Amino acid sequence: MAQSGTANMAADYDETEFRYDHPAWRRPAPRARAATMALYTWQEPGFVFGLSMLAAAPFILAALLSPALLSLAPTLTVIAPIADARAIMSGAAALKDASSPLYLALLMAADFFFESPGRIHLAAKAFAAILVASPLAYFAAARFPAIQAVLLTAGLAAFVAAPFSGPLEISLALLSALAVAFIVAPADEGAFRARLEGGLAAALLFALWISNPVFALLGFLALSACPFLTGRRRLDRYFVALPGAIAIAVGAEILAPGLSIARASAASGALNAAGSGVAVGVWGLAGVGASTAIVLFAAAVFGGREHAKGWLTAAVFLAITLVAVKLAGAQSTPLFALAAAIAAFSVSSPFYDGVFRQHDRASIAVAASVAALTLFWTAAIIAQSAGQFALQFKTASTSEANVRAAFGLVQPGGPSIARWIEEGRFSTPEARELFALGPVDQSAILLEAADRARTLTREGFDVAFLTGADTACVIAGERRCSADGLSAAKAANVVFVPRLDFDAATAAARGRSEALLYTDFKMVERNPLWEIWVRRGVSLPAAFALQS
Repeated sequence: MAQSGTANMAADYDETEFRYDHPAWRRPAPRARAATMALYTWQEPGFVFGLSMLAAAPFILAALLSPALLSLAPTLTVIAPIADARAIMSGAAALKDASSPLYLALLMAADFFFESPGRIHLAAKAFAAILVASPLAYFAAARFPAIQAVLLTAGLAAFVAAPFSGPLEISLALLSALAVAFIVAPADEGAFRARLEGGLAAALLFALWISNPVFALLGFLALSACPFLTGRRRLDRYFVALPGAIAIAVGAEILAPGLSIARASAASGALNAAGSGVAVGVWGLAGVGASTAIVLFAAAVFGGREHAKGWLTAAVFLAITLVAVKLAGAQSTPLFALAAAIAAFSVSSPFYDGVFRQHDRASIAVAASVAALTLFWTAAIIAQSAGQFALQFKTASTSEANVRAAFGLVQPGGPSIARWIEEGRFSTPEARELFALGPVDQSAILLEAADRARTLTREGFDVAFLTGADTACVIAGERRCSADGLSAAKAANVVFVPRLDFDAATAAARGRSEALLYTDFKMVERNPLWEIWVRRGVSLPAAFALQS
């Protein structure tokens, strides 16, 4: 279908129309035209879908097979979501209370296959990449030329699976996939494709709803634009997607009461809150922003009113989503690449006429330039994610081996503050005032306490760490996780209380626990990094050595 259309457009052009007495910019450019045609050439959707999934597979496998996660975040930030997911599975917490139920669900699935926190997060990213790439590859195969469809699918899969990605990146990728389905018209107008796309989009809408409320609202906004932008079968797609999303939400509400209602409250709260900051600054986006502006400008001038559906849709999509990105605090590079792709490569693009029908050097130059810019920035997403995986592999050779083995984490640098305190260079109060704990410091402190806690766990003691989440159930022995560290402390025989501020949640838990500790426990050890409290009437085993 797509190949025959391309051939017909090429046949419509009469080479004899142009004579060499025309100005230089009006003359044909056969070699440049052949190269440009390759960029704009479509293939059969099934073939493109297969290529797209093959292109995404290396990043999914890299996340699944990596032995450790490269992390610059505090160690507790990595461990806490896993503790929360296990607390939900044990019934101690409710899924509806999570900030991102989708990501916790992915962690629950990954927890069945891996044990260390880092590998659980990597597997969750891989599952999320599959969730994004599979429907996106199907959508893009009928909406973009082969090269762009393959690069876009691989780019978003890599963006989600990369070591530094998280719930925000997953939400942004889900929104991008929905935008492709809802605001870009397909070349294939078959009823089966429209209905299947509607079903896939319904699942993505619900996934986005339980992932990020701000992006979910944009997903429903894109759905409302679907009847006006997606071709003859637009109503088929719309009337499958909307009831499908509602049906999935109702089913989820039955299985997890309060989940959908809680997301509505979260959406209201998110719109009233400011963003937490983005990973890429203004200057970091200058290149992709300027390139996208050039593509949109060229499409508007070249296509005019006749092709406004393409370039105007891309411009409005970019403007609205950038506001949402600012609110959510996410990275916006994929949005620029997608907006440029809609303007340059969708069926509403004006550049096909200038390549396959009436063409000259000027039309070929413009079409080739906008295609190259769009493909470059789409490929840049892949390169950025590949760089993160390369850095993860490189850092693994110099990171702390015990942290990598115990927590499945790769953290640059070495422990400094924790060692300095133990060596007596600083007191704990001085360190708390002068220094912030680095990720490696947290890992070293937690690893030492976890080793001692496992000794007690093997003796039958219930051990808790007084942190924001129930960290001990993840790293200090197998037991049912509690809703948070304070709840775990109430049920424990032995409580490890950190003397340094790991994070705000830990500091708050320590403040709320004073009455409990002084009433029901007695302190048996106070070292520079930890206090150990034992429930009154409980004796520690002789094999457990106390430090002075």
